[in-house]
Amino acid sequence: MKNMKYLTYIIAVGVCITTYILLMQNIKISLLPHKALIGFLYNYDFEFVSNLGYQQSDRLFVIAKNCLGGKLFVSLFLILVFGFLHEYISTKEKIKAIAIFYISSIIIAFIATIIRISASIPFCTLPQFTLIHNTISLGIYFGTGYIVYFLMEKRRGFLCKS
Repeated sequence: MKNMKYLTYIIAVGVCITTYILLMQNIKISLLPHKALIGFLYNYDFEFVSNLGYQQSDRLFVIAKNCLGGKLFVSLFLILVFGFLHEYISTKEKIKAIAIFYISSIIIAFIATIIRISASIPFCTLPQFTLIHNTISLGIYFGTGYIVYFLMEKRRGFLCKS
């Protein structure tokens, strides 16, 4: 039974790494939701530039591979798996939890990256854009990780009290 415990962690890490690799292999497809939502929110047109990403038609900014949120997905998923998977007893519950953690991590990473891109757009023309964008990114990414962990801890406390 102990081997099955480790197997679920190995499966989760394998799924995580595989997803990250697949996301990074074809950024034209992986960044399509980002391009579509930012284009809709700001009424921007984009063109895909190979090995770069989606460039805004006025060349104001690029939604590049780093904007995908792949590393944020990995971080969130691993926080959830290694922080909370042990709370589930049966293998079936663990597999179900891994699926929920997976879907949640993808959705949260997508939302965080959209917020990150949106928060950075007003600063695109400034000389210190890179510094501003990286500062915004760090705040959003660390904040997202903290919020996810905090909410799971709250859930844990709520479940323990009932």
